[in-house]
Amino acid sequence: MGGESIMKVVMEKLRELPVLLENFRGFLAEGVEKVFPADSREEKIRQWIQVGESIMKVVMEKLKELLLLLKNFGGFLVEELEKVFPAGSREEKVRQWVQVGKPFLIHGLAIFLLYSCLSCCFRCCCGRRGVVKMMKAPGRGGQRIPRAGFQSDPSAYFRALHADRR
Repeated sequence: MGGESIMKVVMEKLRELPVLLENFRGFLAEGVEKVFPADSREEKIRQWIQVGESIMKVVMEKLKELLLLLKNFGGFLVEELEKVFPAGSREEKVRQWVQVGKPFLIHGLAIFLLYSCLSCCFRCCCGRRGVVKMMKAPGRGGQRIPRAGFQSDPSAYFRALHADRR
């Protein structure tokens, strides 16, 4: 019974959709008329296109600057790595760095895993995420329903209740 009444409410809302879409279309048409009045529409559209083109030019220039900066940074990074790990002793230096960094990596990974497990357990077991407030359904003899669904549209609930009784 509950699923059927929900479907009826959904179907009623879907029947209202064409009217809502027509209202939205009218709202958009009014907005276009305000922004682009009929007597100066072509001129205003040209102005907007020019503004858009100038914005795109600035964005493209900034992207070019960013790519150049990243290229320069990459070259700098490679040079610094060459200084730290010279070609003749690279393998030995990398082993040394791994030996020094291994305890930090292991401890960091252990802390991350512990944090992940505890936060997951807290969300699942201790959090109130899945709790839904319930209420007695009016006219249904003590049956319990989610409060949010009823409060969002009480008239739809009563329409569905009366439709079920027919």
